Amino acid sequence: MERPKAAADHRDADRDVRDRAEDCALAQAAARGDERAWCTLLDRYGDRLYGVARRFAANEAEAEDLTQEIVLQLYRNLHRYDGRAPLLGWTLRLARNRCIDAYRARRARPLAHAVPETVLATLPNGDDPERRAAARQELAQVRAALDALPEELATAFVLRDFEELTYDDIAAALAVPLGTVKSRISRARRALFAALAPQTA
Repeated sequence: MERPKAAADHRDADRDVRDRAEDCALAQAAARGDERAWCTLLDRYGDRLYGVARRFAANEAEAEDLTQEIVLQLYRNLHRYDGRAPLLGWTLRLARNRCIDAYRARRARPLAHAVPETVLATLPNGDDPERRAAARQELAQVRAALDALPEELATAFVLRDFEELTYDDIAAALAVPLGTVKSRISRARRALFAALAPQTA
């Protein structure tokens, strides 16, 4: 008799295969010029692609430009997708070089914009002016600490903890092993904790 965990893992694996097969069929149809398939892909992944671009961009206008470039790159390369990797991760990998280039171009303040002011709305007592002022100060400290991190650590941290990508998608986006992604995120979190702890003590 199959154990519950093993059965669940088997179902997840089957679902992943089905999802990739569906993505592959949509990608192939869109590559052939099927407008409905292309629109389905954009509806499914467009917001996530913009979210990733926004984390790397300095402002919304640049994020929109980056997203358009990512979408164009996706369309031009759809015929290459074979379903062996999640379509989102594959798309992020295509977009990686462009986004990283934009990120590096403003290394002095790249991730300061990765923690947007809208984060304040999710904090407790968001309507209290004094607490909001304190939250803004904390946000500025986080931004400064992020900018002080090595690029590879900061990028992995932002994609996981702010963009909420899966570890697998981050690995695909950055073209590094899964273990490397986990190590970078862990190191980034420890470094941020060490940097921020004295300020919150």
